[in-house]
Amino acid sequence: ELIITEYCNFRCLYCKKQNHFDDRKIKQMSLDEIKSAIDYWCEGQPIENIRFSGGEPSLHKNIREVVAYAKASGVKRIAISTNGSNKIELYRELIELGVSDYSISLDGYCASDVEMIAGNVKGVFEIITENIRELSKLTYVTVGVVLTPDNVQSTLDTICFADELGVADIRIISAAQYNKPIEALGQI
Repeated sequence: ELIITEYCNFRCLYCKKQNHFDDRKIKQMSLDEIKSAIDYWCEGQPIENIRFSGGEPSLHKNIREVVAYAKASGVKRIAISTNGSNKIELYRELIELGVSDYSISLDGYCASDVEMIAGNVKGVFEIITENIRELSKLTYVTVGVVLTPDNVQSTLDTICFADELGVADIRIISAAQYNKPIEALGQI
C-alpha cells in the first residue's frame, strides 16, 4: 500500500486524519516520489500487487500517470482505495490504464447515514452508489463498511444493499478509535 495523498474531500467521523485536518499542511507525494517508491519495490522483479490510498487517491493530480507507471513497471494487480465520489469517467480511465481493483467505502445504505458519516457531505450517496454499480460491471470491487456507533444498527441493511450493487466482496471493519466492543453487534 502506498499512501499518495492525505487530501480528501470527505471528513469521515472515524478517519484518523480527520481530527487534525485543520492543524497541519496536507501532505501529498510528488509523481517523482511515487515513481521512486514503485522503482524500489520492483527492483529485481515486479511486485504482484500495489494499492494506492490516501486520503482520497483519485484526487491526486497525477493519478493517471501513477497508475500508468505502475502498469509499465510490471505490477500485475493495481488497486485503489477510494471513497467513490469522483467522476465515473476517471474511474473508467484508470481501469483502461491498469487498475484491476477498487475498494470503495460505503458506510450505510441510505443517503442520510452516508452523508453524515462522510462529514455532512451532501449529495454523495447517489454518486457513490451509482459508481459502485457501474464499476462492479467492469472490474473487481470491494465495499468497505466501517462500523461506528452511528451505523452499527444498520449493518445487515448495508451489507444487503452493497450486495445488490453487484460488488465482489464486502469487508466489515470496526472503527479502531472506539476501542471497545459495539454492543449492538450481538443483536444483529
